[in-house]
Amino acid sequence: MRLREEIARFFLKLIFHSKYRFKFTYENFDPKRQEPFFLIGNHISLNDPLYVGMNIKHYPYPVASNILYTHPVQRFALTHMVKSIPKRKGQNDVQTIRSILKAFHDDQRGIMIFPEGNSSFFGEQTKTDYQSTAKLIQKLKHDVVIAKNSGGYFAAPRWGKKRKKCYIHIHYQTLLTKKEIKEMHISEIEVILENAIAFNEYDWNRKEKIRYKSNHKAEGLEGYLYACPICKRIHTIQTKGSDIYCTNCGKIATINSYEFLEGLQFDNLVEWGKFQQILLPQVVKNKIMSLGTLYEVDFQKNKRHNRGNVEVILENKVVTMTNLKQQLEFHINDIEGLVLTQKDFLSFDYKGLTFLIKIKDPMIFLDSIKYLRGE
Repeated sequence: MRLREEIARFFLKLIFHSKYRFKFTYENFDPKRQEPFFLIGNHISLNDPLYVGMNIKHYPYPVASNILYTHPVQRFALTHMVKSIPKRKGQNDVQTIRSILKAFHDDQRGIMIFPEGNSSFFGEQTKTDYQSTAKLIQKLKHDVVIAKNSGGYFAAPRWGKKRKKCYIHIHYQTLLTKKEIKEMHISEIEVILENAIAFNEYDWNRKEKIRYKSNHKAEGLEGYLYACPICKRIHTIQTKGSDIYCTNCGKIATINSYEFLEGLQFDNLVEWGKFQQILLPQVVKNKIMSLGTLYEVDFQKNKRHNRGNVEVILENKVVTMTNLKQQLEFHINDIEGLVLTQKDFLSFDYKGLTFLIKIKDPMIFLDSIKYLRGE
């Protein structure tokens, strides 16, 4: 292992252990093993690859979104401090497969994949198709280890601010051996993966009763919650501290010390997320507006070209982005690979070009476009 990787991992441990209380447990797995293995994990927070990899002696190469490589700091970390494999979210990539095979065969190192692709929005696993991961596992025929993260969503929710000195438990377990994989059909592997990765942070903390400290528990949710559960109006959610407000109803909920909601018919964000999706048939009948900064992505040079601040409107199955210099129209049926990247970036391909927009209200646009496309 390169010296700079060891130095980077040392400082990474110092940083994360100063912020969180980690518990690492192992079942039929040696964190010092040298033989390559296939590591999968539930995607509970944006920092999962760092949490999971820092405690393994010969860490598996993480497969990371190639959008990250267009940011100078992230590109430096992914290419100079650790070795990683780029992949475009939501799309197959022959070069990615080649890099994975090279890692196993030439470098004698495993790989790290989070099959959900997206880290959790509201504290539950993201629905996904496990077939491509199952096919890759069967092709490689190496031991499959799962790293199951519990508590990571509450410690650092994707939409909000980190909690102080929070508890995170990561359990490593050998899920499938080489011998077992050789005798299994792809569909069997899919079922095992789906069952192993499934999680619900709220169900977990009903049993564990872990307290999380923060004076800003709700702040940031207004970008992900777009429908009021009481009046059912859209774009009325505001937050302050640990409280959630509706501009029509006033204060409607508080996040308590165990991260549960108080004041509504449901006590968790998983149910709120499902509730607002039920309203999408009505939501998309009206004009949806937001503000953002648009970038055009050049993967050849790994750069983002700033196209300026824009007003964003979704109406009649067309996304229009406008400022004083330009007006761009994106017909939703021609949008490909739409994903929410990091906290508030939407990335997508459109007629051979790739765009990235840092947007104030990412979730209503993501849900609405996918609904209109029948996804």
